[in-house]
Amino acid sequence: MRYSAYARVGMNALALLAGRTGLLLLGLWLNGQLARTLGVAGLGRYLLALTIEGIGLSLASVGLNVYAVREFARRDAEDARALLATILALKAIAAVLGIAVLNGTLVPLFLAGPRGEAVAWASLGLLPQALNGGLVALLNGRQRMEVSSAIDLVTRLAGVLGGLVVLVRGGDERHVLACYVVGHLLATAALLRVVSAWRLGPRWRVAVGAGQNRTAWLSQAREVLGESLPFAGVDMVAILYRRLDLLLLGHWYSDGVVGIYGAAYRLWETLGMLPSSLLDALYPELSRRAVLADRRAHLKQFYRRGVMALLVLVLVVGSASYWLAPQLMARVYGRSAGVVESTRLFRVLVLALPFTYLYLLNGHVLYAAGEQRRVLRAMTGVTAGNALLNGMLIPRWGIWGAVGVAALSEAVLLALLGRLALHRVLHRSAWQDSVG
Repeated sequence: MRYSAYARVGMNALALLAGRTGLLLLGLWLNGQLARTLGVAGLGRYLLALTIEGIGLSLASVGLNVYAVREFARRDAEDARALLATILALKAIAAVLGIAVLNGTLVPLFLAGPRGEAVAWASLGLLPQALNGGLVALLNGRQRMEVSSAIDLVTRLAGVLGGLVVLVRGGDERHVLACYVVGHLLATAALLRVVSAWRLGPRWRVAVGAGQNRTAWLSQAREVLGESLPFAGVDMVAILYRRLDLLLLGHWYSDGVVGIYGAAYRLWETLGMLPSSLLDALYPELSRRAVLADRRAHLKQFYRRGVMALLVLVLVVGSASYWLAPQLMARVYGRSAGVVESTRLFRVLVLALPFTYLYLLNGHVLYAAGEQRRVLRAMTGVTAGNALLNGMLIPRWGIWGAVGVAALSEAVLLALLGRLALHRVLHRSAWQDSVG
C-alpha cells in the first residue's frame, strides 16, 4: 500500500479503537453499577439477556455486515445506495422474525420469571441494531470510521446515562435494558441523517410489489444472500463459541455464578479491541485491493508486520493486565461478592491473549484471500469441541472448567487458522496464485 493508504488505515484504526474503548468503558461502568445496586444476580440476568440478544442479532445479520463492508468498499455511490436498500430490507425482515421467535418461543418455554422479562426487553433492540449494522457497514466501507465510531459512542453514552438514572431511582435490569434499546434507536436516526446528508441514503431502485418488480427484487435479494451466507455461518458459530460457556453456566448454576464468570470474561474481551480495531480498519483496503494481481504480496506483507505488531501488543497489554488484575476488577466491579474469584479467572484468560490476538490476524488474512469457507469449517470444529468439553467439565468443575476450556479453545483455533493462513496465503507459489 502507498503511504496515504497506510495513513488512512492508521487513522481509521485509531478512530475504531477510541470508539470501542469508550463503548467498553461505558459498558463496564454500567456493569459495575448493576453489580453494586442489584448484586451479582441482577448483573447475571442482565448479561444473560444481552448474550441471548447477541445470538439473535448474529442470526438476524445473516452475514450481511461483513459482506456489505467488502462490497461498499468496491462499488460506486449509486450502486452502493441500491445495495444498501436491499440490505436494510433484508435486515429488517430478519430482525422482526428474530423478535417474534424470541418472545413467542424461547421466553415462554425456557425463561420464566425475571430472566424471561429481561430477555424480552433486550430483544427489542434487534431491529435498530440490525439496521445500524447495514448503515455502519456503508460508512466503514467508504472508510469513514471516525463518523460511525462517534455516533456509536454518543448514542451508547445516552443509553448508559439513562440506565444509571433508572438504577438510582430504584429501577432494575429491565429498565436498564429499555434504555439500551432507546440508545440504539437514537443511533439509527443519527446514521440515517448522516448517509442522507452525504447522498448515500438507500435508493429503492426496485419497488417491492406485484409482478415483475417483485420478481426482480427477490432475484436481487437471493443474489445478495447467496454471497453473504458463508459470512453468516462464521458469525453464528463465533457468537456461540464466545457465549456457550455462559449459557451452560446459566443452565446449571445460579445467577450469581454467571455474574462472577461473566465479570471476568467481559473484562477479558475488552482486551481484544486493540487488534480488532487495526484489522477492521484494514479490511476495506484489503477488499478494495483483493482483485489486483499482486494481492498475495499485500497479504504477505501485512501478515509479517501484523505478527510483530500483535506480539508487541500481547507483551504490553498482557503483562499490565495480569499484574494489575486486582485493581482493574475492584475499579470496575467494586468490592461486591465474587470479585476475588473473578480476578483469578481473569488472570487465567489473560494468559490466552497470544492465541486470541494471532488467530484474529489469521482469520482476517483468510477473509481477504477469499477463504471464509475454510474459516467457517475451522470455527465449527472448535466450537463443537468447546461445547463437548464444557458439557463435560462445567457440571463437575463449574467456572474453573469453563475458563480452562476457553483458554484451550483459543489455542486450538490459532493452530487451525494459522495452518490455513500459512498454507493458503504465505506458502502458495506464483503459479498457484495465477491459477487460484
